[in-house]
Amino acid sequence: MDLYLDPSALAALLDRPGTCDIRVVDTRASLADGPRGRDLWAAGHIPGAVHADWLDDWGTTVDGVEGMLPEAEEFAAAMSRLGIGDDTLVVAYDDNELFTASRLAWALLHHGHERVAVLDGGLPAWERSGRVVTGEASALEPAVFTVRPGCGLRRTMAEVRALVDRGDVRLVDCRMEETFSTSAGRIPGATRLPAPALVGGEGRFKRGEEVVALAAAAGIESDGPTLLYCGGGVSAAAVLVALRAAGFADLSLYDGSWSEWSRHEENPVEEHA
Repeated sequence: MDLYLDPSALAALLDRPGTCDIRVVDTRASLADGPRGRDLWAAGHIPGAVHADWLDDWGTTVDGVEGMLPEAEEFAAAMSRLGIGDDTLVVAYDDNELFTASRLAWALLHHGHERVAVLDGGLPAWERSGRVVTGEASALEPAVFTVRPGCGLRRTMAEVRALVDRGDVRLVDCRMEETFSTSAGRIPGATRLPAPALVGGEGRFKRGEEVVALAAAAGIESDGPTLLYCGGGVSAAAVLVALRAAGFADLSLYDGSWSEWSRHEENPVEEHA
């Protein structure tokens, strides 16, 4: 299925209750001192949407690194609490600035749940289209979510070390420019494809040939293995979803990303020129 859903298509689905099992998930969050995602959801969200925070609701902390993907059983339990079952179409959205919707899409795809889409343009696109938001909470019934292992979209730090040593994978740094420029450097050999470069007019994600061209500039080949990372695995998820939607197949994401890599002195770092 298409990994992006525009507001009109989502509205059509929501206007036909009972035609499919659908769960809209508001993933808005804040990494700074702004309002909490759950407070934003309470102030106004797409009707029927539940809120799920990538740090608190379906993430875990490993060796001081927040927001890591939890073990399969814990992730399945979190999805079940959100009312996401094996046949549920999950439509995730964010504020189109912190790409947490793509992070949830990546996590679901990694665990074998293919019925997932990102609301193209996020909540801003929904509101620009003239559709309503609500502060009312909907009843939430738990569901049965089954993890299907073996999708291979997640890489650990040990796996990244081995891949870097072998040099047989295209490594791509997807951090935003400010985050990248103020860091100590990059994982050796990484090229650059900042996630915001994939966002076009009116906050919609670029598609097709535009994505192919950006990928080519970053040295990404459609038939070669590509490993994506960013600061904490969020921006890189947006790039992974965009590349996958454009037909790129051999993709994976380094979950811990720079937050984890930079904590370990034994990990090599390529300093900024």
